[in-house]
Amino acid sequence: MKLSNKHRISSIAARCARPAAALRVATFALLLGAAWPLAAQTASSKFLQTFLLYYGGGPTLVASDAARLAKFDLLNFDRFRYNQIGPNTWASIKALNPNVSIYLYEDGPDVYNDQDALPQISLNTVGRYNVSRGHPMGSLNGDHPELFLLDAGGNRIYSLVYSNPAANHFNYLLDFGSAAYQSYWLTAVKADIIDQPWVADGVHADDCVSSAAELGDNAIPAKYSTQAAWSAGMNSFVSAIAAGLHGYGQKLWCNKGGTRLVDGSASWLALDAGANPPDVFLEEGAFAVMWGPWSVQFFQESEWKRQVDTMAALKHTKAAMLSHTQLAVDQTGTDNYGHPVTFWQTLWYSLGSFLLGRDDVLGNAFFSFHGGDSDYNKIIWYDEYDKIDLGKALGSYTVTTIGGVNIYSREFEKGYVYVNPTPNNVASVTLPQASRQLTHGNLLSLLDSIPIVNAISLSGLNAAILLKTVVVPVVDIIAPSTPAGLSASAVSSSQINLSWSASTDNVGVTGYRVYRAGTLLATLGAVTTYQNTGLTPSTSFSYTVLAIDAAGNASTQSAPASATTQAAPDTTAPSVPGGLTAVAASSSQIKLSWSASTDNVGVTGYKVFRNGVQIAATGALTYANTGLLPATTYSFAVAAFDAAGNSSAQSAAVSKRTLAVRVARDFNGDGRSDILWHNSTTGENVIWLMNGAAISSSVTFATVADP
Repeated sequence: MKLSNKHRISSIAARCARPAAALRVATFALLLGAAWPLAAQTASSKFLQTFLLYYGGGPTLVASDAARLAKFDLLNFDRFRYNQIGPNTWASIKALNPNVSIYLYEDGPDVYNDQDALPQISLNTVGRYNVSRGHPMGSLNGDHPELFLLDAGGNRIYSLVYSNPAANHFNYLLDFGSAAYQSYWLTAVKADIIDQPWVADGVHADDCVSSAAELGDNAIPAKYSTQAAWSAGMNSFVSAIAAGLHGYGQKLWCNKGGTRLVDGSASWLALDAGANPPDVFLEEGAFAVMWGPWSVQFFQESEWKRQVDTMAALKHTKAAMLSHTQLAVDQTGTDNYGHPVTFWQTLWYSLGSFLLGRDDVLGNAFFSFHGGDSDYNKIIWYDEYDKIDLGKALGSYTVTTIGGVNIYSREFEKGYVYVNPTPNNVASVTLPQASRQLTHGNLLSLLDSIPIVNAISLSGLNAAILLKTVVVPVVDIIAPSTPAGLSASAVSSSQINLSWSASTDNVGVTGYRVYRAGTLLATLGAVTTYQNTGLTPSTSFSYTVLAIDAAGNASTQSAPASATTQAAPDTTAPSVPGGLTAVAASSSQIKLSWSASTDNVGVTGYKVFRNGVQIAATGALTYANTGLLPATTYSFAVAAFDAAGNSSAQSAAVSKRTLAVRVARDFNGDGRSDILWHNSTTGENVIWLMNGAAISSSVTFATVADP
C-alpha cells in the first residue's frame, strides 16, 4: 500500500471520507515503580508484542529515535532510511533490541509507469516499466506486456486512487498469479534490496489482498474475475515469493487483509497451512477502523469474531493486527451506529479484541493502533503497550449471553479481558473475583487508588481489562503434546542426526528428552534436533523423544525412529603388487603384467608409474604403454589402490628398452625403399632398387677403403 505517491497501505488512505486531524501522541512522565499499579510493577514489555509502519515523508530519523524504535517487535521501513541513524539504521536499532525484525517495503502486484528514473534506494515497486535495470527478463512494458492484467475489454487495469490519467500517471496491476511475474518480482527484489547495503531481515510485500475490491482499481481483471480465481492467484503469488525469499535468507511480511470476510479468512488459513507460508500477515483493518464517514467504524459481531478467530487459528504465520480511528488522542466523535465514541475507547476495544484471540503460547500476534490521520510517518507509542501485563492466558475466550448480548471474556493469570462487540449496553457483568478495572486514565496511578469491584457495566463496543486482587498460582498439570515426525539419519560411522516436529503445550514447551533403546540419552532445551555422536560403526540404534514443560509435565514418548551407522572407514592399504614384468612389443610399445594384490575390503585398481610418474590407472593386471620412443629404456612400477583411496607402496621397478627401427633407404628417389647389401666374403656391395617386393634393377660396386 502506498501513501503519497509511493505507498499504498490502501485501506486507510483510500477509505477515509474526510480529512483527518493531526495526530497527537500521548506521552506520560515515568513515575516511581511504587506508584504504579500492579500491571506496571510486574510489566514485561513483551506481554504485548507491537509493530510499527513507518513510511513516506515522515521526519528524518535521528539518533534518539533508535531507542524509541527498538521498543517494537516488528518494524516496516522504506529502504532510504537505512543510513539515517549512523552508518546503518537497522544496526543501530538492533544494538538496543537484537530480537526486533525489520522489513523493507515493496509493492507486490503493481508498478508505476513513471518511476523508471528513480534510484534503487528510492524505489517501492519493481520500478522497471520501460527500463530493465539489468533484469535478465528485460522491462515490463517493453518486453512483457502480457504481464499486465486486462479488463474484459482488453484494457490495462490501474488504480483509481493512485493514478492520474490526465497526467499520464498510472499504477498498473500485474499478473500476480503467473509464474513469469513471480519470477520477475523475485529477481527485481534481489537486485534492489537483498544484494544492497540496505538489506534488512525481510521484505514487506504490499497489496497481496484477499479480494479485488480491496485494491480500488478501475476494473476487475478478466483473468481473475471470480473470488475463487483471485484468491488462488494471489495465494500462488504469496507462496511463490515466500519460497523465493526464504531461499535468499529473507522473511516475507505481506499485507493480506480481509479477515472479517469468509473468503479473506479462508485465504489466510490456506496460506498458513500451505507448504510456503509467509512469515507475517498484515491485517490493516482489525476490529475498529477509520474507513467511511464516521470517526470509527466497528465491524458487526460476526465479522469481528471472524477476525479474532482467524488470528487465533494461525500456526505458522504471525498476525500483525492494525486498528485505527480518525480521532486524534483525547478526541471524541460518532461511530457507524450513531453512538458517541472516544479515541481511548477505540484503542482499548481494539486491544481487548486482540487479547481475546492472540496465541500467547506461540507468541505469533502483534498489535498496532493508529489515530488522527492516514499517514504512517510517525513513531507512535502508547503506555498501554508496556504498562499492561496480565500474564499467560488460561485457555481460550468464552462467551456469556447477558440480556441477549454476547459478552466475550478471557482469563489470564493476573486478570481478565471482557469485550462487548455489539452496539448494545450491558448494565452489569459479574466478575469471577474482586478485581480492579484498568483504564487509560488510571494506568499510571497508585494501585491502591483503583477501586475494587465485583461487577462492571460494559457498554456496547467497549472492552474492559481488569487486574485480579488475588492471584492464585496456576498449577500446570497438562503435559505437552507428543513429538511427531521423529526421523533418524546416519551421517557417518559414528553419528546419527535426529529431528522432529515441535510439540505444543498450554503454557509452553521448555525442552525435550531423547531416549536411545529406552534409556535416557539427553535432555535438551526447546530445540527440535539432536546429534548423537560416538557411536559404533555398522550398528542399528533406535530412538524416541518426549516433550517437557516448565512444570515438569512430560508427554508420552514419540514413535521410535531407527538408523544404522555407516561402516567404519577403510584405512588399510592393499598389498604391494608382485611379479611385475615388461616386454618390448615394438619400437613404440612396452607391455606390462603383474600379480594381483590383496586388500581387507577389496582392490579397486592399479596405478602405473613410468620413470616415477603415474601415467595410468587400470582395473586389469596388464597394461600396454604405447607412444614410446624407439631404442629407449624406460623404468616401470605399479601400486594397488582400494575404494577408500588407500594406495600400496610401488612395486619393485623393472626397466625395458623399446626395439630399434630398421631405417629404410631410397637410392633412386622413386619413394620406394631399396636394399643395400654387403657381401662380407667377396667384399662386394649390391644395391637392389625395389618396386615393392620385386627387384627392378641392381648394381654391384666394390668397397673402397677410407683414404
